[in-house]
Amino acid sequence: MADEIITFQEAIRLSTGNGNRHLLTGNGFSIACRSQIFTYESLFKQADFTSLSIYAQSLFTHLNTKDFEIVMRHLRQASEVLKIYAPSEKLLIQQIDNDANELKNILVNAIASTHPTLPSEITEEEYENCRNFINHFNNIYTLNYDLLLYWTMMHTEAKKTTTADDGFRTHDSGKEEYVT
Repeated sequence: MADEIITFQEAIRLSTGNGNRHLLTGNGFSIACRSQIFTYESLFKQADFTSLSIYAQSLFTHLNTKDFEIVMRHLRQASEVLKIYAPSEKLLIQQIDNDANELKNILVNAIASTHPTLPSEITEEEYENCRNFINHFNNIYTLNYDLLLYWTMMHTEAKKTTTADDGFRTHDSGKEEYVT
C-alpha cells in the first residue's frame, strides 16, 4: 500500500474514523482553481525582475526553475555560508540578502498583479468546487500567498454551510480601531 497511489475519495474513506480531519493547503489548492494564475511559471512570466541583480536573475536559469522560493532559499543559504567562510565580504553578503528580500517583493507583486481583484471574479462553480473539497476537513490552514482559501471560507460562511474564524474581530474589551 505504501507504493500505491490512491484517489482522494479513497484517502478520505481510509482516514480518521471519527471524521476529525485537518488540512494544510499549499499552492496546489489555488493552482487547482486557477492554474493560469497561480503556478510559478505563470507568476514568473508576470514578474518584473528589473530591480533584481543580474546574478540573482541568472539563478533561475542556473537552477533550472521558475520557483521563486527555491531561488530565495539558495540566496539565504549562500548568505549564511558566506557569513562563516568570508565574513569580511560584507558588501557581497548584503547584496545577496537584498536580492533575497527583493525577490520576495517581486513574487508578492506578481501575485498581486495577477490575482483576481475581487471575490466576485471567482465563479460560483469554482467556489462550489473549493467548498466541496474543504468540507471534508474540520480545521483548515494555508501556506498560500493568495486569497482564494480565505475568500472561499468567507463565501461559504455567507452560505451558512460552515463556520469560519479569520481572527479579525473586535477585542473582548470593545471595538478596536484595528486588529493586529
